[in-house]
Amino acid sequence: MQQLKTICTACVCFGVVVTLAACGGGGDGAPDLGQVTGTITIDGAPLTDASVTFMPEGVRASSAMTDSEGKYDLIYIRDEKGAAIGQHKVVVSKLKNEKETIPDKYSGETELTAEVKAGANEVNFDLTSK
Repeated sequence: MQQLKTICTACVCFGVVVTLAACGGGGDGAPDLGQVTGTITIDGAPLTDASVTFMPEGVRASSAMTDSEGKYDLIYIRDEKGAAIGQHKVVVSKLKNEKETIPDKYSGETELTAEVKAGANEVNFDLTSK
């Protein structure tokens, strides 16, 4: 009976370790990241309190919120800053009273793209409301 209990405990511990590793707990499965900051304006004025999301193919997206000056600093996961290296579709969105205030060409069927390289990247967007 004690041997069965020990085997069950070992199996449960192994399952927890495998689950944590699969969820990115170890960091080995994360892609190489580049640090991404920038400024977003609309019609020449800073775009405040907007979400910006960089979406690569086949890897987790990175996102941030713009501050009062329209600046953002992408976060990959939790407190890990950056975005996967490579090409990204970029979505900029800002809701007011549950309605999107950013034109669809940036917030829905976005035409925005960016390439993230290793190291520091500054990616600015000058949007227009028309």
